Amino acid sequence: MLMVLGGITLAVAQDVSDDSGRTPQVWSISFEGNTTYTAMVLKNQIATESPGIGEKLKFWDKTGFELNENDVKRDVIRLRNYYQRRGFINIEVGYRIESKGKEWKKEVVFTIEENNPIRIRNVEYLIEGGDENVRQVRDNSSFTRVQNKHPYQQGNRFEMIKEPEVVGQFSDVIKNLGYAYVDVNIEAAIDTSALSTDVSIQVDLGPRTYIDSIEVEGIETVDKDYVLREAALQRGELYSLKKLQEAQQELFNHHLFRFATISIPDQPQDSTLNLLMRIRENEQRSVELLGGFGLEDKFRGQASWTHRNVAHRGHRFSMTARGSFIEQYANIGYQFPYVFNTKSSFIISPFGQHLLESNYELLRAGVTNSFIYQYSQNLTASASYEFTKNQELSRKRDISLPDTTLEYDLSSLQLTGYYSQGYGRQQEGWVIQPYLESSGFFGFATFNFQKASADIRRFTRLSSSTILATRVQGGGLHHTSSDSLPSNIRFYLGGTNSVRGWYRHELGPKRVRVDSSGFDEYVPLGGRAMLGFNMELRQELGFLINGLGMAAFLDGGQIWETFARIRQRPLQFGVGGGLRYQSPLGPVRVDIGYKLNPTDQDLDIYQGTNHGSVWNRIGIHFSIGQAF
Repeated sequence: MLMVLGGITLAVAQDVSDDSGRTPQVWSISFEGNTTYTAMVLKNQIATESPGIGEKLKFWDKTGFELNENDVKRDVIRLRNYYQRRGFINIEVGYRIESKGKEWKKEVVFTIEENNPIRIRNVEYLIEGGDENVRQVRDNSSFTRVQNKHPYQQGNRFEMIKEPEVVGQFSDVIKNLGYAYVDVNIEAAIDTSALSTDVSIQVDLGPRTYIDSIEVEGIETVDKDYVLREAALQRGELYSLKKLQEAQQELFNHHLFRFATISIPDQPQDSTLNLLMRIRENEQRSVELLGGFGLEDKFRGQASWTHRNVAHRGHRFSMTARGSFIEQYANIGYQFPYVFNTKSSFIISPFGQHLLESNYELLRAGVTNSFIYQYSQNLTASASYEFTKNQELSRKRDISLPDTTLEYDLSSLQLTGYYSQGYGRQQEGWVIQPYLESSGFFGFATFNFQKASADIRRFTRLSSSTILATRVQGGGLHHTSSDSLPSNIRFYLGGTNSVRGWYRHELGPKRVRVDSSGFDEYVPLGGRAMLGFNMELRQELGFLINGLGMAAFLDGGQIWETFARIRQRPLQFGVGGGLRYQSPLGPVRVDIGYKLNPTDQDLDIYQGTNHGSVWNRIGIHFSIGQAF
């Protein structure tokens, strides 16, 4: 016993000895006296770093954040420069180093005295050019808007770092009025004793320019006129920076081109302007093979073949087939990329589909004719007419389902919209997707109905590694006939990309299936009214493994058979969390959802007998891609 105690005493003594001889580590960083900028902002301006929670929990490794006082001194200079470029010319920055419990754990404290900044006392605008041109610029509403909103307003703090932003704002709006060679300069007379400055924004308009010629380089399978038509640029029109940017974006969005730039080559600065357009075409023909896996549809795959320049007219022809354990689908698409302008296109697409849901089997074939209008990079709308012939069957042929529609035709007009505030993979801001469908056109439909829904999402970045993602979706279905609606027309909720905790389509009213031995299963009925929501907090865990992340979520919603039953079925909720890994194919996602308020049908309880298990409350979801 004595030896054991002695061993313990020796071990503790050795640990203390090791701590006393360790290289000092930066354990935390803090700021004092900063009122204008938060600690999170200021930490991004310095080189000294402190360990995060993950690094602090690595008991076996406390290295990697050694204290270097020379770096801290350089950080003082960085902070001083940061403040001075933002108007605080009398800023004072210092530092001190304190121990945090153990001698090797150090806290670096930066002390800041901001003092009063320089304020803008007066702003004047000097515009040089012909009297008529100057009057036209001053009277322009876009120019007035920039005057009222740029950062250099009277009374504002004078931030030298904002000068390129202000120059760019005025340059862009004047270039959109036809002045390709406008020159904008900013002069500031700073009175350091009064801590004020007078700002002069000086604009030399230069000549008003018109497009004289457009050279096109890189064309292979189409002619110059086709490229100019898609770019919507014409010889003789007034120059506009915005118009050039839109033309470049239209070419970039076209399926035939993979690269497009429009520039102004060196030339005399007069009223005529020569443009140079460089493009690079995509391969005319391509084959694409995709594959994936999910717990709902098991293995899935897709193959497509595309011809991007049919008859050298820029039309696109494609054949696509995809299949999984839930759906098999094939279609042919022919796209006319230009209807009446570059933003409009028309697609004819005959298709066939075989769908295997838990409550029905569907065979359908038809044709969709779609008019698509891309108003801007983040706003698109479409109008489609679809005619289909459908055959719906029970999944279990030996069990009869009442009110099952066997064969029917649909003839419907569909209106859709898509608005996204952000671009690319980094989702931020609002995403809004409305949908409206009306069936019964031309007397070809077995069922007449009107269906409307909306999907609204909001992505809010809480920090550099944390996003709050929210979604609300709702819909209603008005049926003019007393007959039962087909299963595939109704609304459903539940699944990997819906309300988690429930599997695909399982949230909402259900119908019991019985066989000769008694209870078999519950199958979803769907409904005519739907409301669902998702709240998900996404946190990156790159400090542990690059690309790793986690999420916690609260989902909820309900399906109602009719609008009259909305008060009879309360909302149901699922809560849970999961892991994400950012792979080259997208986020690989595993979520576990728990039903907070399941019904007897959710738990497989029939006539008082429990046919389920504890797993009826839990949904395990695996997929590639975010839930929404």
